Amino acid sequence: MAITHTETVHKMTVLNDGTDVVAHIDIEIFSVDDSDPVKLKQRSHVIADVDTSGGTSAAGFVPYGSLTEDVVKSWLSTEIAERKTQAEEWINLVKNPPTPPEVSKALPWN
Repeated sequence: MAITHTETVHKMTVLNDGTDVVAHIDIEIFSVDDSDPVKLKQRSHVIADVDTSGGTSAAGFVPYGSLTEDVVKSWLSTEIAERKTQAEEWINLVKNPPTPPEVSKALPWN
C-alpha cells in the first residue's frame, strides 16, 4: 500500500507597502495511506516567514501576479520533505505499532 501526499498553498501574506513581496506562507500537507484512508491520514502545515530584506530587487524575485503554486512550494521544499517524512513515520507507527515493553497478565493463582 502507498502513502500519498498532497501539498496546497493554504495562505500567503505580503508586505503592506505596495510591493506585494511575500512575507509569510502557509502550506497544508495531507498524507494518506490507501490501505486505510479513514484511519491512516495526517494533515499538517509548513508555516514560514520569507526573507523580505531584498524587496523587489532580491535575486530571483518573482512578482506576486506571476507566482505559481509550484514556485511558492519550491521555496519551502526542504521543510515540505521533512513534514512528509514525519507523516510517513507516524502513519507507519499507527499501522505497525511497536511491541509494548510490558503487558498485563492474569495472576497465576486465579
